[in-house]
Amino acid sequence: MTIGKLFHLIHMTGDVTALEAWYHDVFSVRDFIEHNYMPGEKRDASLVVLGDCVIEPLAPAFRVDGWDAMPLGRFYQRFGPHWHSIAWYADDATEIWRRCTDSGIRVYTEGGVPARTAPPASSAITTHPRDTISQLEFIRLDGSRLAELDPRLRPDWDPDWWVTSHPLGLRRLAYTTVLTRDLDRAKRLYTGVLGGTLLHEGTSELAGTASAYVLMGEQTIVELARPTRDDTIAARDHAANGEIHHAVTFTVADLERAEDYLTSAGIKVLERDDRTLITDPATTHGVPFRWTTWAVPGDPRD
Repeated sequence: MTIGKLFHLIHMTGDVTALEAWYHDVFSVRDFIEHNYMPGEKRDASLVVLGDCVIEPLAPAFRVDGWDAMPLGRFYQRFGPHWHSIAWYADDATEIWRRCTDSGIRVYTEGGVPARTAPPASSAITTHPRDTISQLEFIRLDGSRLAELDPRLRPDWDPDWWVTSHPLGLRRLAYTTVLTRDLDRAKRLYTGVLGGTLLHEGTSELAGTASAYVLMGEQTIVELARPTRDDTIAARDHAANGEIHHAVTFTVADLERAEDYLTSAGIKVLERDDRTLITDPATTHGVPFRWTTWAVPGDPRD
């Protein structure tokens, strides 16, 4: 089983047009796939690129009958604006299906249809979020239209533009955070079943978590985080929503530069230490972001 490059992170919203405009206005994102409607999911979305990361602003297609019966619609009704899931390019959906189902993980195809038999290697598949803590998606890149559309795969792509030419000074995706109640179970799942590599374990006084950082695929670090006290964004999200995709953290070149720009863009900094800022979800369309100069020990990208 080979998991490759990060495909995207879904930012669920109730107003996808406003969210798309925000990403363009604040972060000067690049278009990957423009605003579109997918009948099989009854959703509206686009794909945008920020540094080395693709984000999918997404909303249920509220104008379409039955939107609320679809998996994405049910998620929005339960959680509202929130980080939703993590998707990767992968070589073989059949092998991932086999590894998952052998471990009791439920797997689905488009529209939440259960994949009770092995899908073709080229299929896009998703896991049940209760079984993998967050919903995970795997989709084949080779031979697909995505190989032609993904700007990050073009020879002239410059992920450092946000460092050299944008006031935020963003370098790359540092890691993305999934909240869990059982850190040992989460580590077994992401390393044993899904084949990730444990890089580091530690605690964060700022975030109020005990965490394990797992390298998934070519370059994506997933922070598996268990809240350790009650007075943090992570703890409140976990108390309200359980195990879930919680936050996205970007590496920045300079923390003061980043704070100045974020503040000027109307994004409020709630907490900080000497290496990380946590910004107010109320000022970032409902989802937590962090901005850091810290590198996960063992990060092979350094």
